[in-house]
Amino acid sequence: MWFKLSQFILRYRIMILSLLLGVSVVFGYFAATNIKIDNTYGTMLPKDSQPKKDYQLLKTRFGGNESLLIFCIQNDELYTVEKFAAWYELGERVAEFDAVDSVMSEAHIYELHKDSVAENFYFEKVLKKKPETQEEVDRVKEIVRNHPVYNGFIFNKETHTSLMLLFVSEHIMKDIQTANVLFEVENVAKEYEDILGEVRISGMPHIRVAVGAKLKGELGLFIALSIFMTSLLLFVFFRSIKIVIICNIVVLFGVIWSLGSIGAFDFQLSILMVLIPPLIIVISIPNCIFLINKFHQEIISHGNKAKALSRVIQKIGNATFLTNLTTALGFSTFIFTNSERLSEFGIIASINILAVFVLSITILPIVLSYSAIPKPKHLKHLEKQWLHLAVEKLEFLSLYRRKAVFAATGILVIVATIGLIQTKATGNITGDLPKDDPITTDLRFIEKNFGGSIPFDIILDTKKPGSFYKRFQEIEEVQQYLAGFDEFSKSISLADGIKLVNMAYHNGDRDKFEIPSTMQLKEINEYLENTNVETNNTALLDSTQTLTRISLQIKDTGSYEIQGIVDSIHPIIHKIVNPDHEFLVEKLQVVKSSNGDEKATAIQEIYDRVPAMEVGLTKMYDVFDSEELATKENEVGFNDSLQKLINQHEWGVIITGTSVVASNGTQYLVTNLFISLGIAIVVIGCLMALLFGSWRMVVASLVPNFIPLLFTAGIMGYTGIPIKPSTLLVFSIAFGISVDDTIHFLAKFRQEMKGYRHDLRRCILVALRETGISMIYTSIVLFFGFLMFTFSQFGGTKALGLLVSLTLLIAMFANLMILPSLLLGMEKKITDRAMREPLLQLYNEEEDIELDHLEIEQTLERYKEEDTKKSNGQTGEGENSPEETLTNEGGINKKSNDKPE
Repeated sequence: MWFKLSQFILRYRIMILSLLLGVSVVFGYFAATNIKIDNTYGTMLPKDSQPKKDYQLLKTRFGGNESLLIFCIQNDELYTVEKFAAWYELGERVAEFDAVDSVMSEAHIYELHKDSVAENFYFEKVLKKKPETQEEVDRVKEIVRNHPVYNGFIFNKETHTSLMLLFVSEHIMKDIQTANVLFEVENVAKEYEDILGEVRISGMPHIRVAVGAKLKGELGLFIALSIFMTSLLLFVFFRSIKIVIICNIVVLFGVIWSLGSIGAFDFQLSILMVLIPPLIIVISIPNCIFLINKFHQEIISHGNKAKALSRVIQKIGNATFLTNLTTALGFSTFIFTNSERLSEFGIIASINILAVFVLSITILPIVLSYSAIPKPKHLKHLEKQWLHLAVEKLEFLSLYRRKAVFAATGILVIVATIGLIQTKATGNITGDLPKDDPITTDLRFIEKNFGGSIPFDIILDTKKPGSFYKRFQEIEEVQQYLAGFDEFSKSISLADGIKLVNMAYHNGDRDKFEIPSTMQLKEINEYLENTNVETNNTALLDSTQTLTRISLQIKDTGSYEIQGIVDSIHPIIHKIVNPDHEFLVEKLQVVKSSNGDEKATAIQEIYDRVPAMEVGLTKMYDVFDSEELATKENEVGFNDSLQKLINQHEWGVIITGTSVVASNGTQYLVTNLFISLGIAIVVIGCLMALLFGSWRMVVASLVPNFIPLLFTAGIMGYTGIPIKPSTLLVFSIAFGISVDDTIHFLAKFRQEMKGYRHDLRRCILVALRETGISMIYTSIVLFFGFLMFTFSQFGGTKALGLLVSLTLLIAMFANLMILPSLLLGMEKKITDRAMREPLLQLYNEEEDIELDHLEIEQTLERYKEEDTKKSNGQTGEGENSPEETLTNEGGINKKSNDKPE
């Protein structure tokens, strides 16, 4: 098949290039016109997950809760004419933007008044124009600073900090292009810093557009840095501008296809998806290195360019396809995580990794076919002394110092395991940003002065329209409970609303800022029925009047910390809003487990606390005496009806908001990344079994790739790098890529075993000599390629780049030292099993033996003779060094004067 493919590629070069160019034009169009930035939170959760449903309930019933843009200043002279006028003017200017629905600050507040004639309430703006006198400013100060709602909400009296709250239109935030208008809004605020002092900016709209802009900027940065670094390394390795250009053609097509596929699938550019183009770059370069090295080896061997290109496709094409396939399979496991964004990442990554193989195996041979045959100076990279010395040293250690290798590996595993135990999982909205980033510093400043800054909402399901009127005290008690947490800002609820209405009903008497009595509530309700109140982003009651919410902000702590808070407050809030819960549960248990008077008494006690007619349940058992009641225990589903009665009486408690859904998304992502890594290991293990037909070979292939992962996990534990989505990706990426070197090595090893199964050492030496240089080249490229991610502004991406680079470097040594040592350790058991015909062929092995170097063919008989001597005890095993073996036997790496011109 591969021979026919090579003939097809080299025969129809123009057609193939034209086809690739046409596809690239199409993908280029999608890349230019349909790339969108994902700047939302909670998208990692499955659509059918309960946290996602709760979040959607919040958005559909109450409007968007991510619409609050915050300006914060700290100025103890705000209430002077100049500064307060500037604060007022700033609010008026930003309110003119279509993106801003309304503004609230100390200069933009309303008072609620009672109209005794119309018997309703109405809002009146405190400051109707820009203040011109100190008297006007002082009047506003007296109203604001003595108001029971505003202290701790829009100003902090102790720290002299003030907030301006901008309610942003939710539809503006749906598209990053339209959301960028917020930068103009923020620039207006910066214009007033000379008067007001530093204006700090926060809130979810700001975080979303700022992070989105950073993502877009980093995409171009990563692509540029990756191309520059890989080009530099290619030139250092091959000393040929032509090779650099050819490889960059493959890279350019790969980048266009990756970006175009994102646009074609109508996926959004998330913090995960932005890694795809540079990932494609660093994966495509190793493909090119293996192909070019083989091409140059063939040119040295016989000097026929056409024959060399054909053999490159035949002999390296299949192995390269399998290495790309294993990497793609590793990423494809993300598709099955039931997370929309993670599935999209898996789809795009796996498709483009396979596409890179197509580009490499077609573009590189075709372009080389049109170029001149390489000059001798361009082939000298295969003779670099330091490379051969490095490979020979690794050979010596793996073949003759196996015990030392295993001992060092054991120590490494123990030390890494200790570090692994110390790793911690976390993740928060701004956790990947530098501590000195303006987004982070402004957010922390606001948190310090006002508590939280990330939306946190508690939805109370009253089950029955209007029933909240009877339970204002419980809502207020929940707020008082939440006020005891340092992580929360001041909360606002319907209880605050009814207290504000009660104060207005009593003509602004601040002593009446309290929940009115039942009698007063009836009088107030008559006024409320005549009052027209617009529903906006601050709605605290849904249109059905069955759901109400307590709205507040929480500090941007870790995802698991937020989950801990949610788990701890949920049962307490449920108990506060349902004070009869324990009593009702206890009495229901009595009903289920007893008879007679005791049962009748328990039923009556339940009815006294929960009126049956609340849910339309007829008190059919009231007419029975205790003896009759005992006989009716299981009739007409009595217990089930009683349970339904209690459930309908109790309020439901739902805790949600951006902070909660982001927390759940991080936890879900971490869990599924672990699962996908496990699936990838199993899938790649099965593929190895198909390739080599022996479970021992599977073990030998996987162990050298587990050790680098364990080593990296240990480093994370010792250095305090937490496990979170960005760092957990390290293991999936590194495992999928590092196993490629294993396949290349074992492919050549198995090929040699077909001809020289009696001499395992020789087969390992040949495999090391032929694949070692390419493995070192590719590892260096991958190391520096992923190291480019350390230039990111996101801490998680920096850690990912550093950890992947480190992991792949360790994987190179593992594949060049531990893998050969393991194969020798299983020498007696692996030889026969490794020769069984696999279900998948890596190479046309029969043909490959014919194409081997003539010197190896000529020494076959001498190997047989030496094997006979060894069996007769005339010589010891392994007396020659690795260098002596391949030099004396006419191995792959001959001296330069032995090579044909």
